[in-house]
Amino acid sequence: MHAELMKAKLFEQSDTYQALKSGDTSFIQYSEYYDERWGTRDANYLNRMRLAYYLLYANIDDEDLIVYLFQEELKDRKSNSFQGIGNTLNVLTSILNKYNTDGRHDKMLEEAKNTNFDCFCGFDKNYHIDDKIISLGLMDCIFLSQDLDYKDVMEVLVSNWKDSITEWTDTDRTTLTRFNSFLDKEQENELIYKELLENAISSGKVFNIVHAYNKVIRYYINIKQFEIADSYLREMIDTADFKEIERIRLFGDVLEECFEIICGGVKDSVELWKWAKPYMQKRTNMYGNLFVKGIAAAKCANDSFAIQLEQEYMDWKKKV
Repeated sequence: MHAELMKAKLFEQSDTYQALKSGDTSFIQYSEYYDERWGTRDANYLNRMRLAYYLLYANIDDEDLIVYLFQEELKDRKSNSFQGIGNTLNVLTSILNKYNTDGRHDKMLEEAKNTNFDCFCGFDKNYHIDDKIISLGLMDCIFLSQDLDYKDVMEVLVSNWKDSITEWTDTDRTTLTRFNSFLDKEQENELIYKELLENAISSGKVFNIVHAYNKVIRYYINIKQFEIADSYLREMIDTADFKEIERIRLFGDVLEECFEIICGGVKDSVELWKWAKPYMQKRTNMYGNLFVKGIAAAKCANDSFAIQLEQEYMDWKKKV
């Protein structure tokens, strides 16, 4: 059922294919734009990926089109701020190799290898993917629908997956929270995060405990319920021994959350600042968000330490 559902959705791309064959390339060709958060992007990347998967699973025999899509994809691989290989390039490579028994496309495949650092390290010019959609398992279809941003299909598939689980594990619960977040159902994660926290506390492992607390705290910060986030943060501070994790990024997340809560206007926020400030004074592995949020929290606490942090932040930016 899951493969048939995925196939029905994906094969809607037949209309896209026919439009492309009629000469309209506007929604497929490389279209560069700049995003303030993510840098250089391609507006048509998702369209190209959807079409590539359709061509794969519909077994469309169209060498010229595959070559065209491959060339457009290389433009994105060369300029995209995140570099990477990407599913589209791998799928197109698998299809292209069907036509490359005589080596006619070797030069283009070699070009793909050299488009960016990630491709140089990990691109496989002999990449192969099964072109039979019926061979996809339920989780394969869920992740594929997520990659292709088919949320309607993904929602049905996730529901089927949930129904198939007879005994839930923390791994299953964590997977579900990620699915819910992608499907804009973050509110359904509230109880799951709390259950994961209870299990982490039972494990007695500091990393797991702090990680689970962070998930709960982040949930409440995101919905701007700072008082509830504050209560969980203080509970963690009172019970967790941070010595094991002070120097790793996980503790940086704790400090970030603390600063956001302070700036959220909770009661006795100065106490939180007094707890966090010594960590900021001795921390050596600083990074951008921690500086920015720490400066904001210091200002909220009316602490002149904000001036020192701002200078350290400027010095840090010059270095990086």
